[in-house]
Amino acid sequence: MPWDVRYMHGTETLVVTASGLVSDQEAGELTAKAIALLKETQATRVLSDCRRMASAPSLATVWWLVNDYANRGLSRETRIAVVQSKSPRATELGQFYETVCFNRRYQAKVFHSPQAAEAWLQAPGAP
Repeated sequence: MPWDVRYMHGTETLVVTASGLVSDQEAGELTAKAIALLKETQATRVLSDCRRMASAPSLATVWWLVNDYANRGLSRETRIAVVQSKSPRATELGQFYETVCFNRRYQAKVFHSPQAAEAWLQAPGAP
């Protein structure tokens, strides 16, 4: 899985881009890297672009990773916007991710366009 994690100083946003096949292990490694960079930069916004992912981690892995956010020190003030493809599998996974985040009191929302995701991240009231 090719992936990239960058901090954008101007918007104080962490931009995560993933493409290709994403295994459960790689999803865990990417999550750990992103949370470490969030803590280092004290950013409270994440834009995750998953439109080019050919496969995604399992529902069980998504549940486990979100459930572990607090243990890893992810602030509940963090807003997470995920841009996903329009495939039925991506839609199902996105809805599941939103629900798990909501149940753990994390602010996460799934979008089909980067423009909508960025607007939500920068909206008034956002950290």
